Amino acid sequence: MKTTVIIVGHGNYGTGIGTSLKLLAGDNIGVEFVDFLEEDSDISLKDKIRKTLENSEATQILFVCDILGGTPFKTCVELSMEGTNMEVTAGCNLGAILETVLLKDTMEIKELAENIVNCTKDTTVRFEKAKPATVSFLDDSMEEGI
Repeated sequence: MKTTVIIVGHGNYGTGIGTSLKLLAGDNIGVEFVDFLEEDSDISLKDKIRKTLENSEATQILFVCDILGGTPFKTCVELSMEGTNMEVTAGCNLGAILETVLLKDTMEIKELAENIVNCTKDTTVRFEKAKPATVSFLDDSMEEGI
């Protein structure tokens, strides 16, 4: 199965993720980046994504959007309703996106969409600082001083 991953988001989110992915994994065929810029409307964004879809030879499409409920997400949902073998995700982190790009042609589209969401959940953590050990310089034998 041939899959195209289309990363879409506000500002330069798509192309920004693209530069990070290139640094981490080199160029990847079947990964496209679409930016929703200040001068764009929902209609122009939809046109940009449609052009990307028209140029894709993939049988499966995974949209990866920056945030749930934003214009890029809503636009991708609308487009996914028009076709088959399309899934839409949002809020995924770079590590999950990287894994998805590397695995994209090995899974059915629903499994790939579930995997990116689960990977994001599994790799989102909070570093918890350990409390420093307390050291007492006073013990009972030294009550009188040195």
